Amino acid sequence: MISSLSLNAQKNEMFQPDHDELPYYLGISIGVGMNKLNIERNVFFNNTSANFANQLTSAYGRNINLGLTGTLKLTDHFLLRTNPMLLIGGIKSFRFSVNSVADQIDIPSTILSLPLALKMQSNRYNMFGYRRMMRHYIFGGGKVDFDLSSSKQVNSYKGLPYKALLTGNDLGYELGFGLSFYLKYVTISPEMKFSYGLNNLKDNHSTEALFNNVNKIDANFIYFTIHLEN
Repeated sequence: MISSLSLNAQKNEMFQPDHDELPYYLGISIGVGMNKLNIERNVFFNNTSANFANQLTSAYGRNINLGLTGTLKLTDHFLLRTNPMLLIGGIKSFRFSVNSVADQIDIPSTILSLPLALKMQSNRYNMFGYRRMMRHYIFGGGKVDFDLSSSKQVNSYKGLPYKALLTGNDLGYELGFGLSFYLKYVTISPEMKFSYGLNNLKDNHSTEALFNNVNKIDANFIYFTIHLEN
């Protein structure tokens, strides 16, 4: 009987009851991501040329992301959040064909991403028998990306060195959703985020002719991230 009463008392416990009164809070994040380059071909794309790619596709790349999180409370339901992240281990890949000779370019990609988002959250509610343990949220905002590997060279077509052919900076916008679980000593928030680049990543100053029949290249990302906050 005593053990049953003790179990019920624990189930009625509310973790971090003063969390909603904090003006700001900090944390760290870790996750995985996937990126895809979108290619906008121009009207000359199908013309055969000695130096132009007449077949061109982009493969999905994957990365691990590590970041810091800072959240500022605006109202009970609206917050301002930044989550600077370092995307490690990503590769931007192009498969192409020039005069029926197929090849591939693999561009190492290490990206520093600096987002700023407006976050809208629900009230806390009961879950798994615990009082006010959980809430859900959505968010949206903008970002700036810096590709720290964009100036590197890669070896590809006939063994010749090709520069990365892409610029290193990107602007974009992000949308996402997540859940927050308020545990005794930490808040765990798994989330999904969709990121869309706006800049043209094609380096129009490059002396390589490979992408001269392409108007625009931009990058989209999908992230699954877990935030650990105080």
